[in-house]
Amino acid sequence: MRKPAFLATLAFVALGSSAVAQAETVVTTRTVRTTSTIPFDVLRCESHGGRSTFCPADTRRGVSLVNNANGRCTLGRTWGYTGRGVWVSGGCRGEFEIGRRAQGYGYGWGYVSNDYIVCASENYQRAFCAAPTARGVKLVNQISEAPCIRGRTWWRDARGIVVSDGCAGEFQLGYRGSDYAWAPASGAGQPYRPATLSCRSIDGRRRYCPADIGDGAAQMVRALSGSCVYGRSWAYDERGIWVDDGCQAEFNVGYTTVALDPGADGRWLRCESRDFTETTCNARGNRGVTLVRQVSKSPCVKGNTWDYDRNRIWVSEGCAADFEIR
Repeated sequence: MRKPAFLATLAFVALGSSAVAQAETVVTTRTVRTTSTIPFDVLRCESHGGRSTFCPADTRRGVSLVNNANGRCTLGRTWGYTGRGVWVSGGCRGEFEIGRRAQGYGYGWGYVSNDYIVCASENYQRAFCAAPTARGVKLVNQISEAPCIRGRTWWRDARGIVVSDGCAGEFQLGYRGSDYAWAPASGAGQPYRPATLSCRSIDGRRRYCPADIGDGAAQMVRALSGSCVYGRSWAYDERGIWVDDGCQAEFNVGYTTVALDPGADGRWLRCESRDFTETTCNARGNRGVTLVRQVSKSPCVKGNTWDYDRNRIWVSEGCAADFEIR
């Protein structure tokens, strides 16, 4: 029996609805698949309203950004990855290839090779990653939302890399090409180790003068021009000295973990809070102590992160400084 025309039309509509539903199921299945923890090819992860979003994925074989949809995805700032997936924030909307590392980043959770290692502080706990550090360690990519700050949330010693407070990063090993002249914790070594270094800020612009200071120190010995005030127009880190605002000066560069010799008129002592623990340094019989040079990025505030009595100096919270003992 022939169906009425309107029944045929209804059948066609029903068939069409079924096809659409089936297509939607396929799309949904792909979406579920891209938010599962099984390996897959491409994951789309979006931060809406600037909020942080986490997209589960197996990141052990590598992660790479293949489509920065709105130009707001920057590794270590608005996206990164953990052992369980990819995180985005700050409005980043991107597509990420899972299972293949990119050129120069996205090595994968737990990655270890002769040249690179991924080291992570999970659940904000301190973690140690054994690695050869004699030829230097460099953070090349932060992959965590928590900041990675050298000397504060990551550092190296002779045995490997230590990370804490949620820092996770991709580190390059052996970039120096030659061993340190002394143990890594003592600083020093190649490639550039002048005893005296001249550094000049021309036309008031900041200039960086490389010197492999490591855990050593720099001391201004002669101002050539301009006002040179430590922490304001000049300072140093493990890689060299910077000058600014017209400061031009000559500096002595020391490659030891002790204070530079102040001469016959005084006695200087370096006291350091390593790993942000409280440290006590012997200053027995002193008639007074003055902080003469802070060498840490963490602040040294008398009565808060350092102080003294007749027999000792104590420092804490990462403060490291040279003290004059009278």
